[in-house]
Amino acid sequence: MQRTLWLALGTAATAVLTWAVGWWTVPIVSAALAFVRRQDAATPLLAAGAAMLAWGLLLAGIALTAPVGEVMRVVGTAMGVGAAALLALTLAFAGLLAASAAALTRAIVGSREPTATL
Repeated sequence: MQRTLWLALGTAATAVLTWAVGWWTVPIVSAALAFVRRQDAATPLLAAGAAMLAWGLLLAGIALTAPVGEVMRVVGTAMGVGAAALLALTLAFAGLLAASAAALTRAIVGSREPTATL
């Protein structure tokens, strides 16, 4: 249950900040999530899932009002991939970016609780 809540919070934060600021907020949100949940080894997977879900929701919302199919066809043709592959690559980019930022944060900060020194 706790991971589900963090997944929802990570998804909401990633979606809002991506929409308002830009794609580069994905690693920032993931690093913050990993810092807070540094004891959980599954945090990089949680961050990746949140980023992929957030970008999927953003793309679905945009698809309701914009000619996404035509854009995907043109960009997919320019990249040499189909529309479905372009969608998969876009979501994979968000997930890999988030997972790597979370894993790097866990490696730097460490998974142990901070200890107080006198």
